[in-house]
Amino acid sequence: MDCKTATLVYQSENHLEKIQEIFPGAWKFLEEVSFAYVQKKPDKFDAAVKEIVGETPFQFRMVHRDDRDQLTKDLSDLLGDITSRLLLEKHFSEVVGQPVFFSTICCNSHLTSDHELTLEEVLPLQRAAVKLQ
Repeated sequence: MDCKTATLVYQSENHLEKIQEIFPGAWKFLEEVSFAYVQKKPDKFDAAVKEIVGETPFQFRMVHRDDRDQLTKDLSDLLGDITSRLLLEKHFSEVVGQPVFFSTICCNSHLTSDHELTLEEVLPLQRAAVKLQ
């Protein structure tokens, strides 16, 4: 997140409200993927990654994003800033009633998981995702 935007977000009284105001598309996307993750909604890219990786001891859902659109840039800004990522994870975990963790991965794909993934857990997902590109 750039300095101007971060100043607007973190000097406001309600950080989440300001994030939603500045990034409405990203907010809607994160809400949608949170519910899709909890409801185990199918996604072609996610299914292809899971077919390559096989069974994992953790839950995840990965959706591919166009790396040239504004939503992808906004997600990268929000999830790349640790404070906004933690705020969003906390909020959407409460909304869907279970922990959700957000990451960006592989050519700007979006990853939702049941915990913060370790390198050993995420590397096979990354390798599978780039193989599909």
